[in-house]
Formats: sequence, C-alpha cells, structure tokens
Amino acid sequence: MAPSRFTLALLGALSWACLDGPARGAEASSSAATAFSIRAGSLDSALETLARQSRTQIIYDPALVAQLRSGGLQGELPAARALARLLRGSGLRAEAVNANTFLLRRYPRTAPVRRAAAPERRPAPTDLAAVHVTGTHIPRSDLDVVTPSPVTLIGREQIETSGHQTLFELLRLQPGMIGHHPVDVAADGGQGVQQPFATAATTSLNALGPRATLFLIDGRRVANYGLISADLGGLLDLDGIPLSIVDRVEIMRGGASAIYGADAMAGVVNIILKKHQDGGEIIGRLGRSSRGDADEQRLSFSHGIDTPRGGSALVAADYFRREALFGAQRAWRTMDHRRHSLGDWRIPLGYRGVDGHLAQPACAPGAGAGALVEGCLLDIPRFLTLHPASERLSLYGHLQQPVGGSMSWSADVRASEASQQLGGAPFHGRVSVPAGHPDAVPGSPVLDYAFFDVGPVRNRSDTRTLDASTGLNGLLGGWEWSATASHHRNSVASRIDGLVRDTAFTEAVHAHAYRFNAGDGAQANPVSVLAAISPRVTARGTAVLNQLSFAINGRGFSLPAGATRLAAGAEFGRDSLRHRPDPLMLEHDLALSPQKISIDTHRYSSALYAEINVPLLARVQADVALRLDRRQGYGSKRSPKLGVKWNVIDSLTFRGTAATGYRAPSLFELRRPNVFEKLAFVLENEAVAPCAVSIPIDVGISYCLVTLGAHENPDLRPETSRSHTLGMVWAPSRGFSLSLDHFRIQRRNEILPGSALDDLAAFPQSLQRDEAGRLIGIDQYFENVGRSDVRGWELDAQYALDTARYGRYSLRLSGHYLQRLERRARPNAPVLDQAGHRAPDRSALASLQWDYADWRTTLNLRSLGPSQVVAAGQPCPAANLAAGKCRTPGSTTFDVDLQYAGFADWRFGLNVRDIGDRRPLNFDVAKGGYDIAHDDPRGRYYLLSAAYRF
Repeated sequence: MAPSRFTLALLGALSWACLDGPARGAEASSSAATAFSIRAGSLDSALETLARQSRTQIIYDPALVAQLRSGGLQGELPAARALARLLRGSGLRAEAVNANTFLLRRYPRTAPVRRAAAPERRPAPTDLAAVHVTGTHIPRSDLDVVTPSPVTLIGREQIETSGHQTLFELLRLQPGMIGHHPVDVAADGGQGVQQPFATAATTSLNALGPRATLFLIDGRRVANYGLISADLGGLLDLDGIPLSIVDRVEIMRGGASAIYGADAMAGVVNIILKKHQDGGEIIGRLGRSSRGDADEQRLSFSHGIDTPRGGSALVAADYFRREALFGAQRAWRTMDHRRHSLGDWRIPLGYRGVDGHLAQPACAPGAGAGALVEGCLLDIPRFLTLHPASERLSLYGHLQQPVGGSMSWSADVRASEASQQLGGAPFHGRVSVPAGHPDAVPGSPVLDYAFFDVGPVRNRSDTRTLDASTGLNGLLGGWEWSATASHHRNSVASRIDGLVRDTAFTEAVHAHAYRFNAGDGAQANPVSVLAAISPRVTARGTAVLNQLSFAINGRGFSLPAGATRLAAGAEFGRDSLRHRPDPLMLEHDLALSPQKISIDTHRYSSALYAEINVPLLARVQADVALRLDRRQGYGSKRSPKLGVKWNVIDSLTFRGTAATGYRAPSLFELRRPNVFEKLAFVLENEAVAPCAVSIPIDVGISYCLVTLGAHENPDLRPETSRSHTLGMVWAPSRGFSLSLDHFRIQRRNEILPGSALDDLAAFPQSLQRDEAGRLIGIDQYFENVGRSDVRGWELDAQYALDTARYGRYSLRLSGHYLQRLERRARPNAPVLDQAGHRAPDRSALASLQWDYADWRTTLNLRSLGPSQVVAAGQPCPAANLAAGKCRTPGSTTFDVDLQYAGFADWRFGLNVRDIGDRRPLNFDVAKGGYDIAHDDPRGRYYLLSAAYRF
C-alpha cells in the first residue's frame, strides 16, 4: 500500500516527539501570535512549515493539497489566521478540532486555484471521518478523535447545502430530534390554543422533551426564553440565533450532567458561532413556495480583519423576514376529514336544546372566508397560523487579541430584536343566554358561539436578546487555563388581541348591551362594548443569566501506555426570572384561559468538575468525569460518568459510556398546569368526605360539588437519570466510516401534572378543604411522579470518492430508531410503551453530494416511519377503525441544492425543498391534517441565494 494513499499528513508530530513531558506542556496556544517565514511553493510544504513553526497539528489527506501552490507568508499571526491565509483561494478551509489541531476540508471555490501541471495519475480517493469534540473539557490533540460518547457534527458545508433558513428548521429534521414549533409552543401543546403566549421554537432529543436537552452556545449556557410555557417549562428559542453566524453544531446523545451539569439527561446541543473570516461576505437569499406564498428574505453581512500583534476581529449582521402562512392557504388544513372517511369534526355553531343537540344554527354575518360552509360549521385550523410572520435583526461581534507572550483576550457580543405574529380562530365557546335577552331562543339556553365581531385571536411577541462574554486564556507552566465572564438576557413582550373578558362580557349580556350575531337583523355591537369585552392583554417576561467560570487542562502523570490528560474547573452562576402577566391573567378574568402567576425571583448555582483521560493499555482509553453541582434550594448533587473506548485494530473501535444525570427544577417550574376552572361532581367516598356541598343521588350514594382548579408546587425535587451507550466505529479506509450506537436513558422523579382524580396517593395536596375540613375543590399540580425508560439506536455512515474525470462524490447517511419509550405517569399507573405512538419511531437523513469543477450538487433525502394515531394504551377511535386508518403511513421527501462558484468572488445557489411537493397526511383527526412537529406545510419551496466575497 503506497504511503501517499493511506498516510495522514501529521504536521508538527516531529516537534512533539522531540520534546519531553514538561516541555510539551509549554507549547504556544494557536491563539498566540507566531512570527512566520514561509516561502512560496507547494501548499503541502507551506503547511508543513506552518505546523513546525507554530507547533500545531494540521490533519488532512494529501490528495486534497496535491498540485496546489502557495504564495508564502511573512508576518506575526496566530496559527489559525496564518492557516486561513495560506488556504485562501485553494478551495479548502481549516476547522479547529481544538486550540492546537486543525482539520482541512473542501468547500466551493470562490476564486481560481493555481495548479501545477496535471500529473499522469491522481492520488487514490481518500477522506477523513468527522472530528467531534463536544462532550469533554479535555482538548483532543491526538489523531484518535473518536470519543466514547456518540457525537454528530453538522458543519458549515452541510448548513449551506441544506437550504434551511433557521436553526430550528435545521435541527428539527435531524434523526432523533423532535421539533417544538412556535405555533405549538404558543398554544402550550394545545392546552392553551385560544391564548397564544410564548412564541418560541426549540427541539429535543430522544422523546424526553426540551427540559432534558441542554443547549449551549460556544460551550456556555445562555438565558432561556423570557416567558413561561406551562407545557414545556424553560426553553431556548432557536429562531433567535441566526443560522448565518453558526459555524457548526455538535450534538452529543446520552447523559452529560458530569460534563455540563443539569438538564443534559438526553444529550447536549452545542452551537458554535463563527470566530474567524478572511475579508468580507454579503449573502442575499429569497424564498417562495410553488404556490406563490410564504415569502422569505434574508440579508447577511460578515467581515473579518486582522488586528495588530496577530489578533483578529469579526463583525456580522443578519436581517430575516418571513411572511405568515395560514391554514386557509392549504386545502388539507381542516377538521373535515371526510376525504379520509374519518368524519367531519368542524364545530357546529348555534343554539342547543336541553338535550344537548343543535336546535337552531346561528352564524355571524360575513364569517365565511372558507371557515363557515355547509351551515354554521367553524373550521378552526383554517384560521390558525402554519408559519408565523417573523422579522428579525441580529448583530454579532467577536474579538480575539494576544496580550502578552502566552495570553490572549477575547470578547463576544450578540444582540438581536425579533417580532413574531400568530393568528388564530375567533374566540369561541359555549355561553348561556339569559331568558330575557333579545337573542334568547326558548328552550335553548345554551349557544355555541364564535366572536367574529371581536375578530380572530392575534398575538405579537417582541423579543430582545443580549449575550455578551469576555475572557482570558493562556499558558501557566504545562497547563492551559481560561477565565470567562458572561451575561445573557432575554426579554419578551407578548400582546394578545381577541380574547374575551369574563366579567365585562357577563355584564354586557345581562344589560342587553351585547347582541349575539349582531348584524343578522340586529344593529352591530358598538365599538365601545367590543373594546370593553375584548381588551388587549399583555404579558412580559425577562430571564437573565450571569456566569463566571475558570478552567485548566494539561498533561498529568505518565502510565506505561502513555500520559494522562486532565481538566478541571469551577463555575458560578446567578439566574433570575421576572414574569409579569397581564392583570386580567392574574385576576383570572379571561374566559377559557388558565390563571397565571407573577414571578420575580433569582437563584444562585455553583459547580466543581474534573475529568481525566487514562490510557489503560496501548489501545484502551478511559474517560472519567465527576461534577459536583449546588443549586440554591436543592442542595448538592454529584454526577459521575465513565467512558471507555477500545481500538481493537486500526480500523475498528468499540466504545461505551455509563453516566448519571439530573435536572433541578428551574425558576420556570414555578407554575401551575393549564386548567380551566369549572364546577364538577365527584363521587363522595371515604377519601374525599366530608364535602362542603353534598348532593344525594340514591340510597348510600351522593356526589360532592367541587371546583376543579390548579396550584403551584414549591416543593418539587430534582429529576434524576441513568444513561448507557454502547457502540462501534468502523473506518476501513479514509473514504469510509460507519458508527452504530445503542443508547438507554432511564429518568426518575419525572415532573408531571396530576390530581387526586388520577391518584390520591400520588397527589396528596390535591384536595382543597375549607376551615371546617370540608372538601371544596380538587387541584392539579406538578409533582415528581413519573418514570421514563428510552432505548434506541443511532447510525451514521459516510463515504467519499474522488475521481480524476468526474469530480468528487460524498455520501452521508444518519438514522435513528426508537426501540422503546416506556412511560409510567404515576407510581400505581401501568407502564406503557409509547414508541411509534402519535410520532414516528424511526427517521433517516441522507445526502449525496457531487463536486465537479465550479459546481456543487447535493441531493438530500428525509424519511420518517409510520405512527399510531393514539397514545399507547388507548383504543383506536371507531371512525379510524372502520376506515382502516389507525396508523399514519411514513413519508419520504427530497431536496436538491445547486451551487455555482465559476465567477471570481461570487457564489450562486438554488435550493428546492420537497421536490415532490408532498401533501401532508395524518389520520389523527385532532391534528387537523398534519403533524406540526415533522411536516413542512409550505410544500415545494424555492430558495435563491447569491454570495459575494471581498
């Protein structure tokens, strides 16, 4: 086997080999400036000289640089900046593996490349597997970049060819990810569908929800979205991070509390922003669906410069605007499922008799618009927003500057303003019409009514985000150290129009000041009356997180198989939350809306952590991590983790991890479940007696009249978890790699809502009694009662082929299979396997890329498995059973991306999403025609882009 085919260019290895242990620790950081003197010549020689002079490692396949030349380099620069200059115009770029190691990759050329005369035969096809570093505080400076934990890398190249405009869209399509759409989040998972509240978008791993997935930006936590979602708790708004400034995303699956602390039970998503760029770039993007709607525009600017003494600076701005898309713009978005033989689930409006049957239809004049047809049928999904209208402006800056021989200072600032608008159906519900009212119908005291005169429910959320950090890093003896301070703030103002105020409406009806279906033979309701019964409602929230951290890492003691590597650190934080609901929310004076509470509190946290990488044998390494977290109000928690990898042969590695995790209830957990207070009859027995109001029904049988409500639980305990992964990585050549991993996550003390009606033993604080001890109400609240057991498989495969005549081909396949999702809602409840119920249990993402001359063509495929229409343990609905539609079939969609870089300094692109224009299909009638977590309602979508570098 020829060395040129299979040997990596491990530049700088000789300089390392010549140093003893203490001297190795004194190597210069890549952020420190180095005086370079590199002659013009082959790029291969220039890279070797750079690596030797800066004592860094540059990993690449010799085939990438064959026949490329360099103009040389003279000056004092950090290694990263010097490397970027050498690669300018080569069609290659360097990705930092850590502070002293870089990986070269190919990307579309923007300028002609100077080549030597063509050889008779090109080197054989070779490539490198992806390099992952998330999941450890120990920098990986060796060549074995396979980590014990499975990590997925989404590089800048994949981001550019995906055609996605937002980080939420990019992540929600990844295998094993579930998207929590802003429309669904605003409706609190459907519980608050008539009161849109927290308009944010996020994702979660392994079906455990966003509270079990930790999101980091550049390895740091940031403030959560400022408003509280009762269904999801605290969450990070992914749409608030412009995709244009993201360099890469690293996803680690499995427990990581020993590394990052709380909230990392299902895994970690590390979003890494751009830090360096040569010169400037302007990118414009325009998008539109094949139906001529859902327009998007994006304009991005970024510029990087060198600063004195080898520093660098990067500034970026991003403006994004999206047009709203409503249900009425898509025929399949409806509650009329007769086309699937599943019946018509639209809401009949009108007067109902004492038997509950519709006695007389009653429609508001002009309320049609496709929503009221065939009589008085309200089709709610026709009004609902499929994609919110959105407008965002983001500014970002990064500065890195050497301040001494071995120390560097850095600072980052990211600020953004965003506005999102949602629409919904007119407020609707069942109202009582007094007998003396002009619109009363004898024998029909109840009216199913929609407030078309008030208008549809509308929500506008304005968000401001500020993330700022500054830090120092350097060398102290044989150790690399860093100290960082950061401030993160997210402020939200949510304004809602179209809701109905209970007291004002009741007063207007009894005074005959409000007429139902006004305009249908009656005078329209006065504007003053409408303003009184439907005032604007405003909620505000601000979340702030301040952090200090200190970390060190370096080489430790030596063992026969090699030297150990150590990392340790300390973290201190203060997070605060101020939540100010509208007074009508506090007073519970909004019809069919759960009561909100005001919050103004803060909490301190601190942590100590340590990691050690131990070479047990020549081919066996162990990673041991231990973290001690302390949260104010919840005491201390230890989280250990053990990871082992065994490199059986050069091409095959087995790996596994075992870890514990936890999630302390955050400030966002100070909330009550979404419950609409109402009166109800409960069977009187020994558990509930005595009752304040007891109504006899028969001999020995009586019912209690109680109020069903909700309250907060200030005594929640942390959730805990255990996780295991076991897998293998096979790389028989540098053009092919395959990883297969099995994971299992067990979560205990899960925080779930419930009441005594579910299980009195599990919810002992649910019964509400008066001073005499008589039952007056039953409340829901959150309690540590649930358990989950998740098991599944992750697959990732990559293959690359270079040809002399037809360019380069790259194939990537990633897949996720949720083997089991066992859940128990309460200690005495049955264990149910929810895998494949109401959501697919398998998904796959594949891409085929072809680089030829100045063209890059990428074909992307996304496949989802089928899903049952009901949750586990529930029978298939009669209509679905009769129609043979108890399971929604799977789906496959295709995207294509074309890029052309044949003009100097320019790059043009065309992305076509969903080439087949798939029509969403879902047999779960409650979802109104599609699955908001997985389907793209736009259909075939075109995105044009143009980029100019200067």
